[in-house]
Amino acid sequence: MASNISIINDSEFTAGLTKLRNRSLKPSSVRAIVSQLSTIVSKHAVATPHPPVASDETIAIVVILRSGIAMVEPFVSTLPDDTNMVIYHLGLFRERQTLQPIEYYNKLSKRNPSIKRAYILDPLIATGGTAAAAINIMKNWGIEKITFLSLVASKPGLEKAAAVWPENVHILVGAEDAELDDKGYVKPGLGDIGDRLFGTIFE
Repeated sequence: MASNISIINDSEFTAGLTKLRNRSLKPSSVRAIVSQLSTIVSKHAVATPHPPVASDETIAIVVILRSGIAMVEPFVSTLPDDTNMVIYHLGLFRERQTLQPIEYYNKLSKRNPSIKRAYILDPLIATGGTAAAAINIMKNWGIEKITFLSLVASKPGLEKAAAVWPENVHILVGAEDAELDDKGYVKPGLGDIGDRLFGTIFE
């Protein structure tokens, strides 16, 4: 495993993940469990490998739409109340045939020089393409350090994301699944977590 990857070892997370793998859960239950798991991962993230922030620093919280929305409040709640932060949103989706990331929403403004660190929130790393694209976007924006938070990642996706900018990116994930299926979904994974969170499975 690459040195910039951390997989947490937490019995509460493992128990919650087992529940979340049940594809018959209603969206309200999915959101509740994702919130619980995000809180656990977030507590690890703000503790390691870097202390949260200096008093004169502003951090960027980068939410990958749409499933990353479910991780925002759990993450923010783990930060000290006086933390200076700005929340940005990146719209990235994976094209179904090529499995390549497509950027459809990006309203990053000119970067404030006090913003040097970003926390990227996305519950799943599947092929690693979306994670890699998000890391490159933030690198090109001028961010100096990135912590990428995810609940579950495939082994190949995790390795791909970790290789993009290893000296300045730390990836913290709750659990690693070994494989991807032929459609690029994590196996056993969580299914399409965005659809499960928002009840759009049958659209």
